[in-house]
Amino acid sequence: MTERRTLLGMAMFLIAEAVFFFLLILACKYFAAIPYLNSRNGWILTILLLASTASMWRGWRWGTIALGVIFLVGLWGTLSSVLTAVLGLFLFAGLIALAIVPVSALRTMALYWYFLTAVWLAIFLYVYRGGAA
Repeated sequence: MTERRTLLGMAMFLIAEAVFFFLLILACKYFAAIPYLNSRNGWILTILLLASTASMWRGWRWGTIALGVIFLVGLWGTLSSVLTAVLGLFLFAGLIALAIVPVSALRTMALYWYFLTAVWLAIFLYVYRGGAA
């Protein structure tokens, strides 16, 4: 019963976060603050985050954390916009939480990690400029 409650609580939190990121993307579009994304770096970052998600799916906490840290370092060096900075902060918080939660809470944290991956994919597809070097 407790796990069900934590999953429901995380689902409600993620609904609020989805609205937040949707409005943030709209605000960036409105104010023309969409970053330019180098295609090679963007694809590398996407592969890293997808690999960390696969690692989370397999239950490999420390593999997920390692790949997430590499993704954050790459994100830091590649992009500079409010949109990606906010996502980076949420990813950083997720990495800290992954490192400290008990094993029993990993399933709930997995939802958070999958959500952040989906947000990155939405941002990446929105800002990707095909053919850029």
